[in-house]
Amino acid sequence: MKEITPRQPAGTLAANLDQLIESFLLAQDVGITSKMVYRRALKRFKEFLSLREAAGGVGYLTKTDIVQYKSHLLAEGLSPRTGNLYLTSVRQFFKYLESNRIYPDVSAGLKGFKRSYGFNRDPLTLQQARDLLNSIDTSDMIGLRDFAMINLMLRTGLRTMEVVGSNVGDIRQTSNATLLYVRSKGKDAKDDFVVLTREAYEPITRYLAARHCTDPRAALFVSHSNNNKDKRITTKTLRFDVKQKLLGIGVYSSRISAHSLRHTFATMALQNGATIEQVRDTLRHQNITTTQIYVHTTDRLEHAAEDTIKI
Repeated sequence: MKEITPRQPAGTLAANLDQLIESFLLAQDVGITSKMVYRRALKRFKEFLSLREAAGGVGYLTKTDIVQYKSHLLAEGLSPRTGNLYLTSVRQFFKYLESNRIYPDVSAGLKGFKRSYGFNRDPLTLQQARDLLNSIDTSDMIGLRDFAMINLMLRTGLRTMEVVGSNVGDIRQTSNATLLYVRSKGKDAKDDFVVLTREAYEPITRYLAARHCTDPRAALFVSHSNNNKDKRITTKTLRFDVKQKLLGIGVYSSRISAHSLRHTFATMALQNGATIEQVRDTLRHQNITTTQIYVHTTDRLEHAAEDTIKI
């Protein structure tokens, strides 16, 4: 690969970007999911450079150009969280280029998007959660699977990726409880767990019995469609199924999705007496500040100043 000196124009950088991105990805000691995020983000950055070049903006990339890219992302209506993922990828990429004397780090000092205090998804109400479970027809294999998955997410707060990545052998019995070991976000091993209550575990056992599945290496939840029969269910399918069932019970909000089931668990656990530490441990938040957002929201609703106004 021909080295690009810091004095060569952005057009030259754009022309070699595919090769540079591949070299960057190979050098990153991160998980597959993180590499996918990097690849997707840098593809968007390449498209931005191509538009810039087509508009006659070929020259030397400076921090001003990266700030313009940030404005470009904002104009596309991305959420602060998604925008920051793209900016982080660009910053890591230019750090790599500079450390290998390929191109200067023109992203140094770039600030991310300011995030609002709160979450991008809302929890379900207790009645909505009940309606969601009651709406699932468990008379066939797909219904048994969907009820087991959605019920599991509501009762344990698991992420979609954690549900999809689970195997039959990840369920372990101890003298005191039934546990499901999961690979948490950003980890390589399945060394975290959630407790399966009887209400969470029994639908899973019914589903596995209907599948006649006892192989500990098998995926816990699989596809039952003709095209992908017995293959591990995907996060895309799980999210789609949850969204369709939410629409089926009249929940049309764009702020309620499969991830809302995780928020529902946290909100209901706190309302029913769980401590913030217990909820943090179950959700496996690295920083308790994240868990405190649930506390703030719950407390705000239960002790609203607006309720004191009697006119």
